Amino acid sequence: MLIFGRRNTIMSTTHGSIIFGYDVESTSDATSGFLQGAQQLHQKHDVPWTIYVTGQTLSARVEDIRAVMDEPLLSIGQHTFNHVLLKSIYMRPDDGKPIHGCAPNFFHQGGTLEQIQQEIHSMQNLIADLLKIECRGLTGPWGYYRGLVDRPDILQILSDNGIKWIRTNARDYRDCQPTPFSEQPFFYTDQGFSEILELGVQGYQDDFYWDRFDDRRFGDSYQDYLFAMLEKVADESLVWNVCSHDHGTVDVETFFQTKGAWIEELIIRAKDMGIRFISPPDLYAEMVAA
Repeated sequence: MLIFGRRNTIMSTTHGSIIFGYDVESTSDATSGFLQGAQQLHQKHDVPWTIYVTGQTLSARVEDIRAVMDEPLLSIGQHTFNHVLLKSIYMRPDDGKPIHGCAPNFFHQGGTLEQIQQEIHSMQNLIADLLKIECRGLTGPWGYYRGLVDRPDILQILSDNGIKWIRTNARDYRDCQPTPFSEQPFFYTDQGFSEILELGVQGYQDDFYWDRFDDRRFGDSYQDYLFAMLEKVADESLVWNVCSHDHGTVDVETFFQTKGAWIEELIIRAKDMGIRFISPPDLYAEMVAA
């Protein structure tokens, strides 16, 4: 049974749910290594997974993506054409340590509304042309504090282009991480777009952000953090959208030595705890029907 709470958030009477979503943006051999490795890993454990691909990557590595796209466990979303931010971010961790370079703060300009419209629309067309599918999902490059609750103009663009489930709520109040697990999936009903589901990214967007921001209160490794969050997900019946990227995975072996190692350990531990795995389309259908 699924119950709705504040902001149409989802609360499950199961032991929690995990979504795996990967940003595919490298336009290099790392894309092939990641996709092949992820496919093998998710097939081995019968766990659904989602990729969010940029137009640059799809154009450059289309055969790599076609090689895995008939995988029944896989869902495909877009990541804009050129990785243009939907909103500006201003990272201010206030810890004195450098972030994305040598400065203690970091600003990245978001695209104009016209740029965003072009990015989303051209990517929808490219996916339809090269992959012969209708794309219903999107991850906003870099992710944003509070997602798009303050941007109905951008939500309108997404709606006009057939986007139904998104992952944009992916930063804390400092524009840093981790995103609190209290940020659970919700529909943009208050903004007038009750058909668009915000999935969010709970916790860190990847292992490299944990390395930069985590206070190590759960242990000295990313695995310690992941296992601690599994306990939270199970205890509170939460949804956890786990994120990673096709960075540095130049071949399948490298994938299993790096990203694949912690992903597999997370899957095994979650199964032992009775946590379920679900795809964005299936969660969307559940929440619409609830």
